[in-house]
Amino acid sequence: DVLLPFLCFPLANSMKNRSILRITLSVAAASILHTSCDALLLTSISPRSKRVASSIRSVQSSLTSEDATSNQYDKIYFDIGVKTQPNNQRGSAILNVGRLWFNLTPTNHPHYLPLHISNLCNLAASKRKAIDSKATYVGCTFQFSPATIDDGFGRYRWGHQCDGYGRNGIQVSLASGQLTDWDEPFSDPERVKDCVHASFGGKYYGWRNDEISDLLSTEGGDDNAAILLTVPIHGPGAGTSKFSIVRVSESPREWGERLLLNSAVVGFLDCSGNGGFGDDTNDGRSSLDVLRAMAQQKIGVPTIVGCGTEMNE
Repeated sequence: DVLLPFLCFPLANSMKNRSILRITLSVAAASILHTSCDALLLTSISPRSKRVASSIRSVQSSLTSEDATSNQYDKIYFDIGVKTQPNNQRGSAILNVGRLWFNLTPTNHPHYLPLHISNLCNLAASKRKAIDSKATYVGCTFQFSPATIDDGFGRYRWGHQCDGYGRNGIQVSLASGQLTDWDEPFSDPERVKDCVHASFGGKYYGWRNDEISDLLSTEGGDDNAAILLTVPIHGPGAGTSKFSIVRVSESPREWGERLLLNSAVVGFLDCSGNGGFGDDTNDGRSSLDVLRAMAQQKIGVPTIVGCGTEMNE
């Protein structure tokens, strides 16, 4: 028998129920999984490593938007759940996977993109949700298809893409002096042109992939994969609520940095971050455990059930 390597998924509407069900399947029947259970358990928890501490030269950065003030946050998080298939009796439910923590580009970094990061943070903080229910990431889903699932060899061909609701968290001043509408795409060409990087005949923007990889390599360990948080700069979704989680180091070698083309890197996964669901939960899961479980599961669509921002102490 083998133990299915999944995280504990407590039901979202039953947080007090901490029961965990261990499911063992024979190798021949490992592909058959019935999901009428309260939870699944991930038993392969990677060792926790130290927090990545970046040391980057100071360069002044400022916003050009009247609405977006200087980014005040160092981290952003997303609580991930999985939607189960509805049945005739109770309909669909949400199984909680855990929390993904991301380190954002420091404000004094030369490749800091203030408008794009502020938009991401304001939506994660749900600052305008009381005015506009769609000005948040809560309830948004990630694209779910065979391209986002473990291919059977421990590899992932693509990242995980979330479109959001199409509302922005900032307004940007136009040449006419007017502000963009909340659902109108924005751009930041002056900042973008200062952080462009050539790669495989194309370009990507923001924080350099090799710089992040160097930061992670100083920590060592198996739980410091280069998994990047990106937003589109060109093409569909540019200047909107859309973002992606890109598995640069965990994708096949033939993909790698190509997955970043036409996008800007605005942060990276804190692989050793507390992946427990909720502020007071610490059950040994890391953010990397959560992301891998999110990619390995075939139960349903990954959904953001909570999100927010945080300052480093």
